[in-house]
Parts: sequence; C-alpha cells; structure tokens
Amino acid sequence: MSNKELVHIMIVDDHPMLVQGLSDGLSTVPDFNVVAAANTLAEARELAQSTTLHLAIIDLFLPDGNGINLAMEFGTSYPDVPLLIYTSNNDPRVVTEARNAGARGYLLKGADLQRLILAVEVVLAGGIYLDRDLPKSKRIEPAPKLTPTEDKVMRRFARWMTNKEVSKDLNIKLVTVRCHRTNIMWKLGLYNTPQLYREAIKRYGNPDDPNYIWVDL
Repeated sequence: MSNKELVHIMIVDDHPMLVQGLSDGLSTVPDFNVVAAANTLAEARELAQSTTLHLAIIDLFLPDGNGINLAMEFGTSYPDVPLLIYTSNNDPRVVTEARNAGARGYLLKGADLQRLILAVEVVLAGGIYLDRDLPKSKRIEPAPKLTPTEDKVMRRFARWMTNKEVSKDLNIKLVTVRCHRTNIMWKLGLYNTPQLYREAIKRYGNPDDPNYIWVDL
C-alpha cells in the first residue's frame, strides 16, 4: 500500500501512556498511521477540522465530557469516519448508547494487540466490532434482519465452514467475513461460536441430516 492509502487514525484519550501504547501497537501495521492525539473533546473537535481522518478511537471518560457525545457529533459532522470506542466501561447499557450514537466498535481497555488490530480492521471494513469480554446481556438490543450477503455467510456457517472456508467459497477477504460474522452475531444476539453454528443450522438445516438439501440464494 502506498503512502496515499495510509489509514489516518486519531486517538482521543487523556492518558499519555495509554495513547503512546496504542500508537506503538498500531504502528506495527504498515498501513496504520496515528496522525492525531487529543486529550479532550475540544481538542478532538479542533484536530478533526484540520486533519484528514479515516478512523477515530475514542475513550468515554474525558476531562470535558463524555466520548459518546463526541461520537454523536462526529457521526453528524464526519459520517464517513468510523468510530471505535476504547474504554474500561463494560456496562451493556453504555454499549447500546455508544452503538446508537454511531460507534461501529466497542473495545475494552486491556485487550491485547491482536484484538485491537482486529477491531480496527473490522470497523474500517464497515463492520461492527463488539468486545468478546463484554457481559452477556439481552439489554444490548439486536437488529432484526440479515442483509443478503450476511445471509449467504450464515448459510455457510450452517455447513460448518470456518471463516477461511467462507472467504474462499464466496471469494471475499477474510476480514470481510469477520465483519459479516460480527454483524450477524450482534443482530441475532449471539455471543460465541457454538451459538452461531446452532442458529445457522436452526435456520438453514443440518448438513449431517440425510434429508438435507443445500440451497444457496
């Protein structure tokens, strides 16, 4: 990827060591470039006006307000910039508030580098990333219906395909499959792989059943 295609990232957090840690971690990915760091909502607003951004990573607790408010503002002013909430707050009600504010990802502080990079990739790909360590609660309301592409992916999970196998079968990138998988799990209120496969088989049939007929719409 050329320099013109670098992903410009802004971090909004008032803890310098954490910001440095995030910057160092993200810099291990050649395409990621942290171009701005803001300690407050006011700084974030100012930097967003003067910097080309492709992603914003936002903490919830800031000296001059709540990161959810900033997410709402950015969603209106910069609708093409995906937002990833990065916080220690694991309250499902707050997760829902962040989602409703337009955030596409919710990652808990303390997550390892691999999970951070995955969250960023999923959000950049247009998906929704929900930290696997969040409490399992029905208070996070799922959306009701799968898109046609999500339906195709789900049908392949019903055939016990892995992410890599779905990627090959549909000729789409692995990160795109992960994106669809995350969206599906969010929408259907699923929290782990066994639940995902059980729901897929419930919807589309069990390939181990002798009467099973494969239908790909």
